[in-house]
Amino acid sequence: MDRECLCFRGRAVRLAVCRSLLLLLTFSLAWSVPQQEQEINKPLQYNVPVVLKLVTVYVTDKKGNPVEDLGLEDFVVTDNGQPVRLTEFEKHRLKTAKVKESEQEKKVEEVPGQSTASAGQAVTSQPRKFLLLFDFAFNNAKGIVKAKKAAQHFMEKIVRADDEVGVLSYSMIKGITFHEYLTEDHDKVRQVIDSIGSKDITGRASEIEEKYWIMAVEPMGTDPYKLRNREAEREEAKRIAENYILRMTALAQALRYEPGQKHFIVFSTGIPSSMIYGGQAGNPSGLTGGGLNKFDAGDRMLRTENEDMYKEFAAANCDIYAFDTRESTKAADIFAYDSITFEESHRNTSRGIFTTSGVFGDQADVFRDEKTLGGNSLKRMTDLTGGKYFSNINLYKKNLEQVQAMTGTYYVVGYYISETEDGRFHEVKVEVKRPGCEVRSQSGYFSPKPFREYTDLEKTLHLFDLALNERSFSRLPISFPILCLSYVSSGSSELEILARIPGEVTAKFEGERVEYVALIFDAKNNIRDIRRLESNPRPYRGLPLVFTLATSIEPGEYTCRLVIRDMESGLSAVSSAWTSVPVTTSSGLKLGTPLLLQEENGCVFLEAGSDKGRSTFPWKEIYAYDRTTLVPILGEIPGSRRQLLAVIPFSVSGSSEADVALSAQFIEAATGQVWPVTASLVGTFRHNRGETAIMQIPLPPLKPGDYFFYVNGLDRTSKTVAYNQIAFSVGED
Repeated sequence: MDRECLCFRGRAVRLAVCRSLLLLLTFSLAWSVPQQEQEINKPLQYNVPVVLKLVTVYVTDKKGNPVEDLGLEDFVVTDNGQPVRLTEFEKHRLKTAKVKESEQEKKVEEVPGQSTASAGQAVTSQPRKFLLLFDFAFNNAKGIVKAKKAAQHFMEKIVRADDEVGVLSYSMIKGITFHEYLTEDHDKVRQVIDSIGSKDITGRASEIEEKYWIMAVEPMGTDPYKLRNREAEREEAKRIAENYILRMTALAQALRYEPGQKHFIVFSTGIPSSMIYGGQAGNPSGLTGGGLNKFDAGDRMLRTENEDMYKEFAAANCDIYAFDTRESTKAADIFAYDSITFEESHRNTSRGIFTTSGVFGDQADVFRDEKTLGGNSLKRMTDLTGGKYFSNINLYKKNLEQVQAMTGTYYVVGYYISETEDGRFHEVKVEVKRPGCEVRSQSGYFSPKPFREYTDLEKTLHLFDLALNERSFSRLPISFPILCLSYVSSGSSELEILARIPGEVTAKFEGERVEYVALIFDAKNNIRDIRRLESNPRPYRGLPLVFTLATSIEPGEYTCRLVIRDMESGLSAVSSAWTSVPVTTSSGLKLGTPLLLQEENGCVFLEAGSDKGRSTFPWKEIYAYDRTTLVPILGEIPGSRRQLLAVIPFSVSGSSEADVALSAQFIEAATGQVWPVTASLVGTFRHNRGETAIMQIPLPPLKPGDYFFYVNGLDRTSKTVAYNQIAFSVGED
C-alpha cells in the first residue's frame, strides 16, 4: 500500500484494496444474488469500511527543543477516549549538518507482524507546506509592518529551497484572498509579501469591545443613548467576527483536499475572547463607588461556530502558529508601568471606580484586560491544531526558529478503525510515556456523513476532490473509457469528449439525479473549462451509455476528466484522457481525429448541450453515423473481431477543388510493428465544415495489447499532406 505518512486526512485515508473488495462484495450481494437463493440459516454479515488514521505529532522537551529519539512504543493514543492499537510509525526531520545521510538511509531488520514503517522507523525528510496569513480585520497598522518584517525574515532565513509557500490575507471587504498559492518560486512569494500594505485594515472589533467593557463599569448615571449605541456597535463587531469565522471555516474545509501537512503562520491580534465567551466587569456586589456589575455570558452561536472552525483546521491537517501583533503597539518606556497604573487608577477613582492596574486603559497599554483582546482565541486555535502561540511579534526571529524546529522534526503514528457515516467529530489525544515531553497534535477528525446531508459547499469540495485527487473517496471500483476528438476548420479549434459508461456503472446510480461534470486542464494543470449536465438516470439505468460533450478551445495539450456522480448517494466514477489540439493552418489539408465504430444495439446516447453564449458546432454532421446500430469504440475490442468502420472528417483550406486520397495502418504501441490496411471507401458526404469519409477497415489478427490507428491524407491539388490517429486496445477472444 502506498501510504501518505505526512497526511492526517480529516475524512481518513482509505485502503484502496480493502475499499474495492468491500464495494465489490456489497454490490455483488445487492445485485447478483436473487433473494430466494440465499441461505436462510446463514448468519448475517456486515461490511464495515476499514480506515487508516494517520496522526502527525510534534514532541519537544521543556526547553522547546525537538525530541528526536522516540519509538512507536513511546506513544499512547486515544480516539474519543478509547485507547487504540498503533500499527504505523515514521519519524521525520530536516536534513542538517547534524543528520548524516547514512542515518537517513539507516534500515532496521523488520519485526514479524509489524508494518514496514514501524519496523524500519526510517528518518525521512519531506518538503514542507507553509501558508502565511495576514489578518487585516483583527490587526493594526504597526502590527502589519511587524508582520511583514517577520514574513521577510521567514523567507530569507527559515524556508528551504524545496519548501512550498503560499500567501493569503483576510479583510472585511474582500474576505480571504490567495495572493500566491503553494509554490516553490520563493522570489514570487517575496514580491507578494513586499506588496502587502495596511490599506485593507478596516476592523475595529477590538477597539469596540474595549470601549464596551469600559462603559460597563461606568457610574449609574451613564447616558442611556451612549449605552445603546455601544451595544449596537458591539453587535456589529460580532457580525464581523462571525463573518471571519465562517470564511476561515470554509478555507479549512477546502484545505482538506490539499494533501500533506499544512503549516499556517498567522499574523493577527485575534478575536476578542469576551466577544465569544463573555466576561465580567465592575464590582460584583454593586455597592462600591456607584459602579454597576456587568456580566456577559458570551455569544452561544459565535462560540459554537468558533469551536467548529478550530475542529475543521485540525481535521484538515493544518497546524497553526499564531504571531500576536498587538505587542507591536507597546511603548518601550521605562516609566510605562507607573504612568499606566497610577494615571489610570486616578482616572477611574475620579469616576467612582477604584482599580490598581488600569484594566481598561488605552489600546496601547501593556495592562489591558486580556478578555478584550484576542490572545486567548489565538492560543486556543494553536493548541487545538498542534501549533504554538507567540505573544510578542517583536521576538519573531527567535520564535521563527522554534517554528523551524517544530515543523522540521515530527512523528507520524497510525491506527485502523471501523468507520461509520455519522459526520461526528472524533477527539484524538496523544501522549508520550517519557517524562518531560510536551506533545502537540491535531485535536481530532470528522467522520464522513451521508452525501445527502452535504452542504452545497461540501458537495463542491467533494467534486474537486474527485477530479483532482487520485485517492478520492466515494469512487466506484469500476473505470470507464474516455477519448477526445479534435477538428480544425475555418480558423477554429473544436474538441469533443466521448465517454462510454458501462451498464454495471449506470446500475449503481439509484437516485433521481446524476450529474456529469467535465473538466479540461491545460499543460500547466490550470482549469480551462468546466461543463456540467444533470440527468435523471431512470430511463437508462443498467444500460450502456455514451456521453458526449463539445467545446471550443485553443490549440494545445489538454487533459480531459469526466466525473459522474449520484447526487443522492455520492457514489461516483471518474476517468480522464490526454489529447492534443493541433495549431490551425491558413491553407492545406487538415484531418480530424478518426473515430472507430462497431455494431451494437441497446446503447443510449446522452449529449451535453452548449452553454449559453456558445455557438453550436455540428459534430453530428461531421461524425455522422447510424446511432441506433453503431457505437464508437472506446477502449477495448475483442480479438476475434475482423472488421471495423472508421469515420474520418477532413477539410482543405484555400482550394476550391480538393482531390484527397486517404490511407491507413495499425501500429502496435509496445513494439512499433506496422500492419498496412487495405481500406475500402463506403462513402463520403459534404457538410459546411468540409467533408467526411466512411471507410470499412479489415482488421488483421492482432494479439492482445494497445494499438494506434493512423490515417494519412494527401490532397493532390494543393500538394499538402496531413495525418491523425486514435488509440484503441485489443482484448482476448
